[in-house]
Amino acid sequence: MPAFRTRSRTVGDARRIKHRLHQLAGLGSVVLLALLARVGWMQTTHTEHFAALSAGNHLRQIPVAPPRGLIFDRHGNLLADNNVQYGLSLVPAQVGDMPATLERLQALLPIRERELQHFRHQSRERRYETNMLKPNLSERDIARMAARLHQLPGVHLEAYPSRRYAYREATAHVLGYLSVISEQDREHIDLHHYRGIRHIGRTGIEHQYEAMLLGTSGLLQAEVNSRGRILTQRDRQAPAPGANLILTLDAELQRTANEALAGMTGAIVAIEPHTGDILALASAPGFDPHLFNHGLDAETYRQLTYSPKRPLLNRAIQGRYAPGSTIKPFMALAGLATGHATLEKRFFAGPHFKLPNYSRPFRDWKDEGHGWVTLASSITQSCDVYFYALAHRMGIDAIHDHLQPFGLGQRQQLDLPGERSGLLPSVAWKRQQYGQAWYPGETVNVGIGQGYLLVTPLQLAAATATLATRGIRMQPRLLRAHNADGAYAYIEPVVAERIALENPAWWDAVTAAMVDVVHAPNGTARRSGANAPYRIAGKTGTAQVISYGKERPDSDDIPEHIRDHSLFIAFAPAEQPRIALAVIVEHGGHGSTKAAPIARKLLDRYLLRPS
Repeated sequence: MPAFRTRSRTVGDARRIKHRLHQLAGLGSVVLLALLARVGWMQTTHTEHFAALSAGNHLRQIPVAPPRGLIFDRHGNLLADNNVQYGLSLVPAQVGDMPATLERLQALLPIRERELQHFRHQSRERRYETNMLKPNLSERDIARMAARLHQLPGVHLEAYPSRRYAYREATAHVLGYLSVISEQDREHIDLHHYRGIRHIGRTGIEHQYEAMLLGTSGLLQAEVNSRGRILTQRDRQAPAPGANLILTLDAELQRTANEALAGMTGAIVAIEPHTGDILALASAPGFDPHLFNHGLDAETYRQLTYSPKRPLLNRAIQGRYAPGSTIKPFMALAGLATGHATLEKRFFAGPHFKLPNYSRPFRDWKDEGHGWVTLASSITQSCDVYFYALAHRMGIDAIHDHLQPFGLGQRQQLDLPGERSGLLPSVAWKRQQYGQAWYPGETVNVGIGQGYLLVTPLQLAAATATLATRGIRMQPRLLRAHNADGAYAYIEPVVAERIALENPAWWDAVTAAMVDVVHAPNGTARRSGANAPYRIAGKTGTAQVISYGKERPDSDDIPEHIRDHSLFIAFAPAEQPRIALAVIVEHGGHGSTKAAPIARKLLDRYLLRPS
């Protein structure tokens, strides 16, 4: 009996299990039919959607960098253009074993540690994008890598545009340079505008007109394999090139200015007086702008940044100097305008000038003094004592008010980043700056371009151009034209200031005195004017770097780094000026010794070359 019950229970269990299996089979059939129906429905009603998703597995949109705009000088000479270079890039998401891949690449190419660190930093944030590891590959490196790319998933040879500067160091401070877009840049630029673009304008014209030069990126839709290799191109949206720029620069004059400053420290600015066009803007020492295309190594960066010569400083717009005796033509006009000077009155100029109740004498550069002088001869012979006395009679605020319209001490709003202001002092300025009163001795120093008075070479050149135009100060500029839709749009010159004198003949009188500086037998720059086939109106200047007290040592006994600066301003031809300029040679000594001969070279180059 017990055995029968056990057998009956086993048969019942088997029937229940079989019944449940039939139920599960039926349920599975229903689910399968439902899935097949769903797939059929999706295939018939969402074909395009799922085709796009599928294409996404093997199609990739690749940004195409636009050609950067070209830069020309006023005569059509090419200053900056583009060439193609090759680099090694990786897409991290496509690289199976990153440490092993990098180790193998380091065995194949001379990859610097800085390049490796930069790649690691950017690839952490951009795993699905192309990240440059090694730019500027040589032809040998390209051939070596091309033969091995099939063994390196996610590794690519990438062609990219690179900037090329025809005049290299000669235009470096004007044009500036490009450098690789940094993580800091990515925080404030519109990344959509920089798709596929590796470089950004860092200084100079490249930075000032970045938006014009940049262009618009294109897109390439390409079919890629599982390793990221491009198999075929499906569609292409062409990039739009950046705008071309025509600058006011005269490339050959710019080259001449750079060569004239070779081995020196200083600056030259040349301006077309009636337009404000910058013809040359040179700063020495300079640098090779190509160094920045791919990033500097630590040693080169240290040399450029910490060199006592400061080659990255654009002295033409950032150097601030005492103008020395180049201020005297402007002081003369201020004296005439205020009635504290006349053209006819003679003045006895001894070896020094003394203020009432002031023990220290203010010495003239000429030990025995100049004797009887007029305003004109005091300019020609650069008589300090005359201008000491004139400044004392005028007072600092009158000097400030009459020199300010020439733009001295003020930013010129040149279309170049980094321009600094100078300093045109006044009673109010000193009180605000130092909480102190202004002293008569400080006025006397300003009268000969020393003391608190500071100008940039650009300011001095622009003021000299204003002398040349008899009081019309033009806005200095570097951009002359840019192309828009294939046609060039030229920019009209802008008048910044009109200086009206009570007697227009005063312009002629001061100009005549400046002509004598260069061409008269007693002019301080007579050697630089010798045999000139045109007439030059100029003024020498020597600016002290330190005060020497009672006795000034011989120049040969003064260490070079504290010797006087050499300055010269000029415009020519004096009757119908076509060019005005300012030259400053740091620690060059007398203006007639270093700066004036350099100015003559530039004037000859500009005025005498075949048209």
